[in-house]
Amino acid sequence: MKITLEEIQDVFEENTSFEKFKSRKRKLTGSQNVNKLVSDDGSNSFTATDLEELRGRGIVDELLYVIKSGKEATVYLGKSSEGYSAVKMYTDLRVRSFKKDDIYRQGRFIGDARIEKAIDQGSKTGLNAHQILWVSEEFRQMNFLYKSGIPVPKPIANSGLVVVMEFIGEEREAAPRISDLNLEKEDAQDAFRQSLRILERIVSVGRIHGDFSSYNLLWNNGKVIVIDFPQIINIQSNTSAKEILKRDIVSFCKSFKKHKVESDPEKIYKNMLRIIYDSGIDL
Repeated sequence: MKITLEEIQDVFEENTSFEKFKSRKRKLTGSQNVNKLVSDDGSNSFTATDLEELRGRGIVDELLYVIKSGKEATVYLGKSSEGYSAVKMYTDLRVRSFKKDDIYRQGRFIGDARIEKAIDQGSKTGLNAHQILWVSEEFRQMNFLYKSGIPVPKPIANSGLVVVMEFIGEEREAAPRISDLNLEKEDAQDAFRQSLRILERIVSVGRIHGDFSSYNLLWNNGKVIVIDFPQIINIQSNTSAKEILKRDIVSFCKSFKKHKVESDPEKIYKNMLRIIYDSGIDL
């Protein structure tokens, strides 16, 4: 039986927050070849051109199972002749919970005043452009961080509302988020130190993550990998940079309290400001 992309959309709308699937009971029916994710009219064409374009480039041939799903996006384990990948498919902006992103869009280059106005007005054209810009920004920023030597998944490709990146895990088991683990004291402290170092490296290259916490940090063989980048801002072009940085640090420290790691957000914040200034970045 063919699986339509509308059925995949049901996974998007099923949960209001990200959920880590600990088993493969939520597999798609079999190992579904992407070419089978077609409309019911027998036309053998995709109901979304994003997957069609990626399949045509040989980037994604199969979607094996759901790694995590939520209101914003669903991440699948993808497969091609090159191996496994993580395939992040954003849901439609109209049903996404994260719509008030003006603070993050500030200073981003759009290049078309009419499109920018349409986005601000929330018209149909604006919503469509808003979605594409949001997703492409994630890919662009992930690529920037990866080339800067920061531990993020290697970006592979993007098309429309789909971002394909390196799969982080062992065999076909995805690496867990730190928020999902009960780490031993020593591991928790090590994870915190690594994460703090990552945060320092991100600000040193002029960026602020915008949602930095254990919920967006993977633990893979004792190494921390940071994920989720659409809300990243450029420090020099966003007047809310200090506010977002402070919020990131508070959220980060709070998320590690579960692991009994105590920290001083204000001290960390002051140190981050010093790193920014020492890097020659205007704030």
